[in-house]
Amino acid sequence: MYKIKMNVGQANGATYQWSVSPATGTSTDLSTVSGDEATIIWDGPVGNYTLAVQVTDGNGCLSEPISQSVEILAPGDLVFAANYPNTIVCSDLAGGSEGSSPAHSLSSFRITYAGTANLQSAKIMVKNPDGDYIGIDGVVLANQSAPEITIPNAQADREIIFEVTDSWENNSAGNTSFEIKLLSAVTADNSVITADPSSEVTRTVTVLPKPVVTFE
Repeated sequence: MYKIKMNVGQANGATYQWSVSPATGTSTDLSTVSGDEATIIWDGPVGNYTLAVQVTDGNGCLSEPISQSVEILAPGDLVFAANYPNTIVCSDLAGGSEGSSPAHSLSSFRITYAGTANLQSAKIMVKNPDGDYIGIDGVVLANQSAPEITIPNAQADREIIFEVTDSWENNSAGNTSFEIKLLSAVTADNSVITADPSSEVTRTVTVLPKPVVTFE
């Protein structure tokens, strides 16, 4: 996510005009974005692009445009690590009570990059068993048309380890699952790597059905 800070001017009522040049760098429709934050999917061809923003403040005054260079790198080297595979968990009990023994409420995954630059962050999408996009905490996202989540890298290295909630009450007779997709990453020098959909970029959390018992 990109965010703009207004240091001088009337912030109340301000509108922000975002653009990418060449426009082929993203499929995100920036004409619909007028706030000070923008989530941009860098899914265009490999190359160099310019992200620009100009603000009209609450007084109707224009700012000078500001810009930032973004490079889209070749995909294929950004994947989920094999040593953090898909997970299988037990269903929660009614009311969200823990249904696993030992208790288990989070699944861990690891993103790795085989290039030379360190990772600054990665973008993922998480879908719950109902098909809703959620945050890594399990809360359904208010904007289902922009489900990308940014995962920051706390270390100066080429991997990101993160946890996703796997809490779910499965009342069906079969398995159900969460789906996690790796979309892209940003390197320390602000280059963007798009994940190759044909590589190891999907993880699932399978939720087993809750056992049901009765007295005979």
